[in-house]
Amino acid sequence: MALMYFMGVALIGLFGEIALDTVYKAVVGRPLWEYNILPIHNAYTSSYAVVVWGLYGFHLYLLHGTLRARSITKTLHLATIFCIEALFLEAALTVSAKFLLGDYMYYYFPGDLWHVTSFQNIPFYFICGLVIIETMRHFKAAPLFYAKMSAALLFVLVFLT
Repeated sequence: MALMYFMGVALIGLFGEIALDTVYKAVVGRPLWEYNILPIHNAYTSSYAVVVWGLYGFHLYLLHGTLRARSITKTLHLATIFCIEALFLEAALTVSAKFLLGDYMYYYFPGDLWHVTSFQNIPFYFICGLVIIETMRHFKAAPLFYAKMSAALLFVLVFLT
């Protein structure tokens, strides 16, 4: 089950980043962010993002188990937690990447939160939370199949395109 969360969230995260920033750039005229470390797909995402999103998927696997034990299972509550948590975690990630890897993981063009994240992400993270929650509920029917499928699609996305 943990592998399914790791692979599934990594897949949703990478495809979501590419889709979101592509649409954002078409509407606003510039991307919302740009990856600095191992960028792929016009710097909308990164080869390293597989690990980042995958680890976040593992975190969600543990978090959802803990929240279920406390009877927090409503999709809107979980998506709200995801949304708020994601802003803090991505800011911590990019700042720590500066110290560990020598560069910020990504750069947000809006400067509302010092270019390490942006309040403009809130609706997108909420939607992403809804998609992840519902996808994981469907994936639980055949976790090994979906983990393998996600791994294959991630391989294509990162290494073959």
